[in-house]
Amino acid sequence: MISALYPPTAIGGAEIMAQQLVDGLRSQGWDVFVLTLQAPQAPMADEPHIHRVPLQNIYWPYERGQKSPSSLRRLIWHALDTSNPWMTQQVRRWALEKKLDIVNTHNLQGFSTGIWSGLQTLNLPIVHVLHDFSLLCPRTVLYKNGRVCGLHERRCTECRWLTAPRANHTASVSAVVGVSQFILQLHREHGLFRQAQGQVIYNALNPQKSHHQTATRSRIGPLRLGFLGRLDQAKGLDVLLAAAEILRLKGLPIQWVLAGKGPSQDIERWQMQYPLLDLQWRGHIDPDTLWPDVDALVFPSNSYEALGNVILEAAAAAKASIASRHGGGVELIEEGLTGAFFEPGNPEDLAKVIWALEQDPERWQTMGLHARQKAQAFTSQRRLRQFTDLFKDVLHAHRT
Repeated sequence: MISALYPPTAIGGAEIMAQQLVDGLRSQGWDVFVLTLQAPQAPMADEPHIHRVPLQNIYWPYERGQKSPSSLRRLIWHALDTSNPWMTQQVRRWALEKKLDIVNTHNLQGFSTGIWSGLQTLNLPIVHVLHDFSLLCPRTVLYKNGRVCGLHERRCTECRWLTAPRANHTASVSAVVGVSQFILQLHREHGLFRQAQGQVIYNALNPQKSHHQTATRSRIGPLRLGFLGRLDQAKGLDVLLAAAEILRLKGLPIQWVLAGKGPSQDIERWQMQYPLLDLQWRGHIDPDTLWPDVDALVFPSNSYEALGNVILEAAAAAKASIASRHGGGVELIEEGLTGAFFEPGNPEDLAKVIWALEQDPERWQTMGLHARQKAQAFTSQRRLRQFTDLFKDVLHAHRT
């Protein structure tokens, strides 16, 4: 397995899902070796099955809170990351040493997709997992200047130029897995993985959370709605707050519990803009501490989401979700049964949906219970079985 980051060096769900897959495969007797990048600020010793290599580029891009590099340095970094010969050499050397049968790649920013061509010269089948939009957008989010891009094959010039070679690189990939149908289809619309076998394998819940119990909607006091994610415009916090103000003016009391981190100047601006809202800013927290304090989740992302793991986490805690109607999150919600949708970027529509649901407060609890029932299907055992079946199919096709 090749993943740019791997626990304990991790940023989000992609790395956790990669580790979950490795642990599952090893528990079934597979010999699994992991190649990942070595963080320069905190070097770690190799483990028997994990090898860390230094990044051969002009800076380390994964440091939280670091000063943003200049536009020129970012341009050079991404241009080199399109096809990095030094990283390809390291990957080939590792693959030869381990005498691999198949390679599973995850997020590759830092390694570059050029490694696929290098692995193909070793006659190795490759299965890639799409966790985000980094193959289409250097920023990984397909969101720029307050607008989504990438729909119907339209992307900005910068994205098209910097990612153009990656479509050619995908010709070396035997099979591609999308964590949602949306992300898989979007990449194919842009000309990537057109020759590869495709399959959707959804992320899995942490086994400890699959049957999580939590409090139900209180009939006393205000409605409590939660947000969990990065506090910025791409994640839709501006839409959420505008909808909250509309509902306040209509006389609906709501307590908003906002968890996550974001630019301090944006948070201060929003606090000044909406001084009368009942807002609790929780910062970065363990999600399990959020669910007992909210009646439902609002997932208002302006940008596309590959899946929306937080919707699954909320469902496991018997919380319904109100989500923007685009991206992979749509595949996790049954409208009217486990949650509701609103038009992306439209605070009036979000306010309308919340108002309508609150006219029958018991619906929050009913939808939450249905959501928890649906979430129980997203098990690590099912995900592992789907991956092992796929690996076996790819190996069989390659050998015959």
